Amino acid sequence: MTTQALYNKWRGQTFADILGQEHITTTLRNQIRSGRIGHAYLFTGLRGTGKTSTARILAKAINCVGEVDDPPCNRCHICTSLTEGRSLDLVEIDGASNRGVDEIRDLRDRVSFSPNECRYKVYVIDEVHMLTREAFNALLKTLEEPPAHVVFVLCTTEPQRLPDTVLSRCQRFDFRRGTLATITAKLRAICEEEGLAIEPEALEFIARRATGSYRDAESLLDQLSAYGATEITLEQVQGILGTVAAALVADVVGALVTGDVPAGLRAINGAFDGGAEPRQFAGDILEHLRALMLLSVGGADGLESLGTETIEDLRALTALPGYSLARVVRAIRLFSEATQALRYAVRPELPLELALVEATLPATAAAEAGADESDAPGAAPAPQAPARAASPAPRTTAPIQQTPSPAPRTPRPAPQAMDSTPQAPSPAPQTASPAPEPAPEPAPTREAAAVHEEPPGGDAAEEQADAPPARALTLDWVRGHWQKVLMHVRSNSRNVEALLKSAEPVDVRDNTVLLGCEAEFHCTTLSEEKRRVVVEQALSAVLGVPCTISCHVMANLRGAQPSPPAGAPEDLFQAGEPRRSAEERLLNHPAVKEMQRQGGRITRVRVHDVEDTEEERGE
Repeated sequence: MTTQALYNKWRGQTFADILGQEHITTTLRNQIRSGRIGHAYLFTGLRGTGKTSTARILAKAINCVGEVDDPPCNRCHICTSLTEGRSLDLVEIDGASNRGVDEIRDLRDRVSFSPNECRYKVYVIDEVHMLTREAFNALLKTLEEPPAHVVFVLCTTEPQRLPDTVLSRCQRFDFRRGTLATITAKLRAICEEEGLAIEPEALEFIARRATGSYRDAESLLDQLSAYGATEITLEQVQGILGTVAAALVADVVGALVTGDVPAGLRAINGAFDGGAEPRQFAGDILEHLRALMLLSVGGADGLESLGTETIEDLRALTALPGYSLARVVRAIRLFSEATQALRYAVRPELPLELALVEATLPATAAAEAGADESDAPGAAPAPQAPARAASPAPRTTAPIQQTPSPAPRTPRPAPQAMDSTPQAPSPAPQTASPAPEPAPEPAPTREAAAVHEEPPGGDAAEEQADAPPARALTLDWVRGHWQKVLMHVRSNSRNVEALLKSAEPVDVRDNTVLLGCEAEFHCTTLSEEKRRVVVEQALSAVLGVPCTISCHVMANLRGAQPSPPAGAPEDLFQAGEPRRSAEERLLNHPAVKEMQRQGGRITRVRVHDVEDTEEERGE
């Protein structure tokens, strides 16, 4: 035995039956009375708010031949045939399945035929936003100037997807969501007519669950009417619909406000153990959090759907000493993201648990974020900040003594004066005072490429004094971040990434990274300008210092062996190595770099077992 669904059985048949849309029904009634019927209408709004029903009522009203002042009469043969679906003059088209240009061309050819028995032939195109662009273009001319006996009614839930050329040719009517009171009143009337016994709280819960859709509410009531109970209670409705008890939702929200993470996790797991539907549970939590936010800012007027008792409980939470509006706002964002993550979660409770923990423990998240930022290459060591703040009285600056092989000055955390005599490393930096004109120095050598010049006076000197010390670039640092460099290159060019995988860093000289390539082809290709720039930009971004690269074939490398790790007891230099190369290798040693970072200064470099005994450069 077939039955008729409640939403079909109780579909509106007159304009008075369309609840909550008086701004639309009044306008259409006045148009029909005055005879100013439009040629094209656009009905938009949420599902189940009466768009298609209004289109059918409009078709009956403009064709009704009954003697009534407010058509349709639903008694004449025209109204009866349209209501029963027997009339050929009401054509309903599904835009989702007739979305092509061929279907619209066929429609355009058929509109020229006169109506069968009615005054107007009405074409109702449901879900019109599903039509293709070509189909819309084919419909434009007919929609703008249809025959006098044709009326178009376009229905859609997504009007933003319609071309402006279509919107401008239609009279647009926006259907509003049904209010809680209106939906509840309609459900109560249906229950009285159908003989269904249901508690008022359960009826109100169904209306809230419909979220403004009359059809959704009637479908839920139809589902519950088959339960077979003498009277449908709120507990039965929650059990059938898989809804969490309000007490568990209140426990989660209360734990979030008070920061009681264990209690919140127990409430979430208890809800899922009881068979809660994940998305509905998350929606209930968001509804309560939204109510908390509105209560905090004085917007409690739109919370009548939660009930008086629930609103009072939430108002009590806002009065707690540990209540924070910022935490509630953050929790709304986190639970909204968790609702989206439920689609792909292996365990449905995990996204909600993560949202709860992250919302209640903001200090821990901030601490972890700070720890990640402190790992950057240019970060200054925190323990040294107090010692550097207190510096002794400034000293005058004397010119640097020149040697036959001039030595560069190493970069220091802050500009300080230099004496003509060597000094031991000191943990406290010296403050630079206005210096006289420095003596002319010889042209900088390759070793002096990365040396900082003496800062000028004024604001520029203060800015450089406040700047954190640059991190010394070492081979270990480059190798430790090599995978990040590859990932950065991949985001810009997969071809360059593939070439870079055939190379590896073998040494670091100043800010130049020596790359050893497997073959001449890789070396030549990586050295090309456009590819070299991609690699250098990735290195500079990941390591935090400007970098350049120098590509060599691995088999041809002789003096580009990796720098030894800190504490290497022997084999620091190779036999017969040139003095300058050995000097560079010693100055780039990690132990020397660490001493310089701690504030020490090197005044003389002497390499043993080197034929040339010329005095080495000071630093």
